[in-house]
Parts: sequence; C-alpha cells; structure tokens
Amino acid sequence: MKEKKRYEILESLPAYGPMYIPVTGDDEPFFSEGFAIRFYQSDGNEWVANFKPGWTNFKGVFDLRDSQNMLVIAGGTCYLMNPDQTKPISVFGSGYVDSISNLDGRLILQDQVDLTIMETNGEYCYSERISWDGMKDLKLENNVVIGLSYDPMNEEDQWVEFTYNIDSKLLTGGSYNRYKIEKKPWWRIG
Repeated sequence: MKEKKRYEILESLPAYGPMYIPVTGDDEPFFSEGFAIRFYQSDGNEWVANFKPGWTNFKGVFDLRDSQNMLVIAGGTCYLMNPDQTKPISVFGSGYVDSISNLDGRLILQDQVDLTIMETNGEYCYSERISWDGMKDLKLENNVVIGLSYDPMNEEDQWVEFTYNIDSKLLTGGSYNRYKIEKKPWWRIG
C-alpha cells in the first residue's frame, strides 16, 4: 500500500487558490516569500505554509520516525510541525547550515558554533559550544561526529579537530575549548 503524501515543497507561493499561512517563531506577520510548503492534513484538506527563513540558505523537510511531526528547516531556522496544525510546535535556531542523518533516524544539525541533535520523537538537545566561528568537514562514524572547528586566534593552526559523541554528549577538542579558563573562586589565591 502506498503511503499517503504529507507535504510538497513548492517552488514559489501559489498564484491562485486559498491564501498561504505565514509561519513564524514570533507570531509576527510575514509577507515576503519564504520557504513554501503545501501540507496534506489527515482529514483530506490541505494548506500552504510560508515559512519565515533564518540567516542561511539551508532548507528541507525531515520526517521524524517516531512521531507524526516533521522538522521544517527554512533558511537555517527549524520549525517542528504537525501537518494538521498551522502553528509550529516549536521554533529554534536561525543559522543552521547543514545536517547529517544517523542510521537510527536521529538528525544532527550543524550551526556555526555548535550542534543540535534531533531525536526521532521530536525532542532535541544542543551540544556545548565547539567553535569560535565555523565548522567544516563533518562526518558521522559510530555515533561520533568528527570535524574541524575554526580558531581565528591561531594563524598556524586555524582548523582544530573535534569529536562529539551524540550518545554520551561528550565533546573532545574544538577551537572554543582551547581557551577555556578555569574559573576559581574570587577568594582563592594561586
């Protein structure tokens, strides 16, 4: 049996038919053309969403395996959506640039300075800060993200390796960790 279509990514907002519904994180009206998607509801109706984009060119729609919800990424901003509802369940981020899919259905979202792990049920968590300003060459091996993070303060070694275990949430390396200063109580000397 063929699975029922839940959404369609549109090239642009439709010129005819019912008015699109602007979807934003702050409930402010949004009238420019953003990321347009037609949703097919479980009752047979459909509606067109116009998602307000974030700061990047990254966009896409990802079904969540253990949920009726889906993740819509519009210009780097994430919208957790249920096709039957016109309001987002959750909105987060604005600068995501890429993603990696895991074999178990989790999605690893890459920002300029950290990662966000999207679970298959729609829950998500952020890593600690990894980079001062940018990451590249990310790959996933055995639930460990391996990549390079940018260090603007070191001319000889500008790209610093890091690993991040998405299960244990353990970060090793990274340019931001190079300069962490251990905070001591103000009353302690030495």
